[in-house]
Amino acid sequence: MIRLKLPALFLGLIFPYILFGQYSNFDLSKYKLPDIKTRRLDLNFNLNRYDSKDFSQISNVDTTETKKNNLNGALNLSFYHFRNSEKYQGNLEVNGYFNPQLHKNTNNNAITKNNSIITNVQLRSNNIFFNQNKGFIEVDPYLSFSSQNEKYHRETSPSSSLDENETSFTTNLSIPVSIGKGRIEPVEDVRLAIYILEELGKAGRISSLPTDDVILDMARVISQIKRKRFFDSRIRKIGELQVVDSFLVANNIISSNDINYFSVLNDQWDYAYGPSREAGFAISAGIDNNVSFSRSTQEMIFNDNDPSIFKYKNNIYEIGGFIKGRFAKPINLYWQTSVSFLASYMVELTRNPDDKDDVIENYNTGIFKTTLNYSLQFIPNSRTLVEFNIEGFYSNSQGDRIRLVPETMNFHLKSNQVTVSPGLKLNYYISPQLRISFNSSVDLFNSKSVKTSISPFLNDEHIWNKHQHNTSFNLIYSFF
Repeated sequence: MIRLKLPALFLGLIFPYILFGQYSNFDLSKYKLPDIKTRRLDLNFNLNRYDSKDFSQISNVDTTETKKNNLNGALNLSFYHFRNSEKYQGNLEVNGYFNPQLHKNTNNNAITKNNSIITNVQLRSNNIFFNQNKGFIEVDPYLSFSSQNEKYHRETSPSSSLDENETSFTTNLSIPVSIGKGRIEPVEDVRLAIYILEELGKAGRISSLPTDDVILDMARVISQIKRKRFFDSRIRKIGELQVVDSFLVANNIISSNDINYFSVLNDQWDYAYGPSREAGFAISAGIDNNVSFSRSTQEMIFNDNDPSIFKYKNNIYEIGGFIKGRFAKPINLYWQTSVSFLASYMVELTRNPDDKDDVIENYNTGIFKTTLNYSLQFIPNSRTLVEFNIEGFYSNSQGDRIRLVPETMNFHLKSNQVTVSPGLKLNYYISPQLRISFNSSVDLFNSKSVKTSISPFLNDEHIWNKHQHNTSFNLIYSFF
């Protein structure tokens, strides 16, 4: 009798580690998301503070040192809809954003204090239509409306002050269209399936090792039931667990469905869903466009005198082309990496609708931009994510302009900008509805603009270096 129990005890001790070894080599990129639809409504509140120091020099003559302190909070209500099938992948996102801000700037000896309120409504949709060979056509319409109200108080000397009130409204519309090859697949559902199987194995509730095909089938079941819509969270939870339990029983995976089994299943279902994981490669090229209409009113009061009121109108029309690519790969169950790039060239037409003959406010600019982004994520368990990312940005803009002072003269403006932004992000999942995230990043910015004309005495060069540190804490609550 003792001889029979010893092998059983030995198998019971090593079986969870056999399971762990099998899952650790599982390739998440084999998973393909089935036909699904999902909706999400999120309320996001964050508090953000950053401090920066700038040093600017123009033609080795004028130097400026600036210190900035900024404290702001934001309330964001967003609705997200996602749909996936063999021939279509797309989403719709609607955001409402409210952002009050407090600023204090010290520019040499001048001190400026101001507060502002920003309101923004955005509608964004990404739509990718695939053929059988993973070729695709992508259409991504975007519409936004924003308003901003700012109040300044500036002390240029003990006896001199300036107060400004400014209100602005901006509307943007763009519909970029592109063609490309490849596909990016969300694969976090197969990771959830493995989390469940790992924990059931540790609890001694696995009767047989599931094959890779069974794990993929389980992930498809999870994808479908996770995105089924329920308005009663209790009914939703019961329905989801019943579907997963039925799959595990039908495939003879579990050894017993006692209270320990259900407690593990319930815990993993609540806390192991996320963060997002992706796999695949896609590259595309297309035509980009944008129309922007801005209107603003500015009121200035100098030393408590009568206010001076100015009104501005500005329309911007952009047209051009772009190429972009993205690669995402789960290195293993715990590490995720991704690389993306974007390069574009746009012709920008700036116009004043009230005075189309004004040579100062009506001009054209050619703009080349490129962005490269790399991220590496470490996901040690079902609740925690640590991400390191770095982004590089370069832009070159050129255009002919006209100056009126000291005399009317044509000149050519050329500007180059380089930004490098390393960052760190920490996410922690408290519950299925409540998430906390911490973000910290550094922006290293360098800009150089050169004005050249036929008169070398009027040429100048502006160099601007900026170092900015951003830190934010976010609390996100999902209603459904």
